[in-house]
Amino acid sequence: MRIVAVTSCITGIAHTYMAAEALEQAAKKLGHEITVETQGSAGSTAMPQATIDVADFCLFANDLDVKNIERFAGKPFVHVGVSKVLTDAESVLDACVRDFSQGTLEVVEGRPSIPETSAKSSADAEKKGFFKKIFG
Repeated sequence: MRIVAVTSCITGIAHTYMAAEALEQAAKKLGHEITVETQGSAGSTAMPQATIDVADFCLFANDLDVKNIERFAGKPFVHVGVSKVLTDAESVLDACVRDFSQGTLEVVEGRPSIPETSAKSSADAEKKGFFKKIFG
């Protein structure tokens, strides 16, 4: 199976790249081909459109909107938070492949929404000390 993925976390530093590595290792172990685009705070390099075009589906492991999502228009996709990939990338990929095979994936038309739990937990995690007392 050919998979393209985009990873990004709220701060765009460690978890973005850790998720990319976890997906690459899981795909290799499971016998799939994956190309991962990291959209971190250090910037990103867009994967070639030809790579997207030949992919079977997209995996968006992100807590922020995917940049230039129109590149993926018409592709089936799965959207999960970064933390889910960091917890168990193999299970995520297995579920994605199963859902793709069953034809149950949505198709990229607009902007997939950020999972509510990821956005909330990330926002709550940033409220600490003084700010949590004032704004929490």
